[in-house]
Amino acid sequence: MGFSLPRHWPFAAGLAGLGLLAGCLAAGGGAFALSGRPALAVIAWTLALLVMVALVRAARRAERATCELVDQLASGAADSPAPLPSAFADLDASIARALAAMQAREARYGASTDADAALLDTVPAALFVTDADGRIVRSNRAARALSTTIPADFAHHPAFASSDSAALLASGPDAGHMLRLTDGRAAHASVALFDLANGAQRRLIAVQSVSAELGAVETDAWHRLSRVLAHEMMNSLSPVISLAESLVALAQNPAADPDRRETAAAAATIARRAQHLMGFVERYRQWLTIPEPQFAPVDLREFAGDLVTVTRKFSSSVEVRLVADTSDAIVTMDRELIGQALLNLLKNGVEAAQGTPGPLVILRYGIDAGIMAFVVEDNGPGLPGNAEDPFLPFYTTKAGGSGIGLAVARQIAIAHGGSLLARTIDRGARFSMCLPLRPDQ
Repeated sequence: MGFSLPRHWPFAAGLAGLGLLAGCLAAGGGAFALSGRPALAVIAWTLALLVMVALVRAARRAERATCELVDQLASGAADSPAPLPSAFADLDASIARALAAMQAREARYGASTDADAALLDTVPAALFVTDADGRIVRSNRAARALSTTIPADFAHHPAFASSDSAALLASGPDAGHMLRLTDGRAAHASVALFDLANGAQRRLIAVQSVSAELGAVETDAWHRLSRVLAHEMMNSLSPVISLAESLVALAQNPAADPDRRETAAAAATIARRAQHLMGFVERYRQWLTIPEPQFAPVDLREFAGDLVTVTRKFSSSVEVRLVADTSDAIVTMDRELIGQALLNLLKNGVEAAQGTPGPLVILRYGIDAGIMAFVVEDNGPGLPGNAEDPFLPFYTTKAGGSGIGLAVARQIAIAHGGSLLARTIDRGARFSMCLPLRPDQ
């Protein structure tokens, strides 16, 4: 800070004069006391004390202004402290600059906070931020719309069953699960955890109503299933009805079939069609009754090796190759169900590759970013039509095929919380099964 003589000299001279006067009065009081004049000594010392108080008050004004500035910085107040004497003009200017910078930062922070709040309010999912004790510290517009009141604790939120709110507060980060709100709507909820700069942990709970979406998916699923059922039923029942009418006519006119050959043939055809219909119903039952997965540790390398050994028995003319994209690993899954699903994919690959030059089927497995992947590739003709068609129950392009193998494989993947996708590649087809690694691994 530069020294300005015209501005600081009078104040400095005044302080020096007051200090000199206080010293002289204190010395004079001592001299009076030694000379036996106590009354004059008391008067001198009193005047010295008053001068010292004046000096302290001058310094205190500057200190008070600095304290006011610090308090304002702590509380965010925008008022300016009381002005200092002209001798403290530099300090006054510094205080003014500090306040202006503080107010500018507050304005920017306020604008940013308002923008963030507006952005969160545009999110259709209900967002709740809770502290470590489950208290709601922040929510967006969709969350506030779930009920007329927002309780202090998420566990007491009226939009959720107590078991669901307790599960959301107790669970770790997950991919989400389905629940039903107290108003009857289906919803999907997910949980994420994050830490603040001071180390405090926060929980983000996102809840998205999916009633409309589930209704559309369910309706579409019923329509597709109805078309499949109607197709199979009509294929079997139409000839049965026609033959049954023929049998009635033959029974009413025995002379039309004296050796009963037509009657026997009609009855045999009815029996075959009935057997076909029973087989269809059994396949439909198998597709609907996928058992619950029984999770257990599995040596991934040994598991994949067994699959390849079995697959090679399907055809000696097709090369079956195993490719490992990960080192030895022990994973947790239902060995029987996943093995069944992958054998379906491998068998389909062998059948597709047969008849092509250098028939080849590849089973590839690996683990990456918490996902366990199995990929089956073949160099056959590729997928017919849409990539989703092979997963339709009872859809098949093979003579004598049941049309449930791939549908069951996808159901098994879904039961494990994963997925099964298909696509045509440059030469052949690729089926990718992705399964999440379980937390206990």
